[in-house]
Amino acid sequence: MTNFQKLINNSIKTLRSKTGLSQEKFSEKCSISTDSYRNLEHNRYTPKASTIDKICKAFNITIIELLQITNNSSDLKENIISALDGLTDTQLCLVEDFIKTIRTRKF
Repeated sequence: MTNFQKLINNSIKTLRSKTGLSQEKFSEKCSISTDSYRNLEHNRYTPKASTIDKICKAFNITIIELLQITNNSSDLKENIISALDGLTDTQLCLVEDFIKTIRTRKF
């Protein structure tokens, strides 16, 4: 996945977070399927131009405005929590070990 693909997906996810809508309500407002939206939010695919257009029209914004949406600390934490969803217990233990290592290092 290219940096642009990640940027557009993350911008869409951040827009949803900032509006306080669930994935279901967001996808409904944008006239896209919930499954498609979930896949987009988890970076499983990049939306087509028509999907991006639906999202921009639903929120009355331009593509430029969508791309300018920035993640704040709260959004970053939410993105991390979302990324943890579906990991196995073994994978979660590895993440926990990684966090412990980061906390003990000086950068």
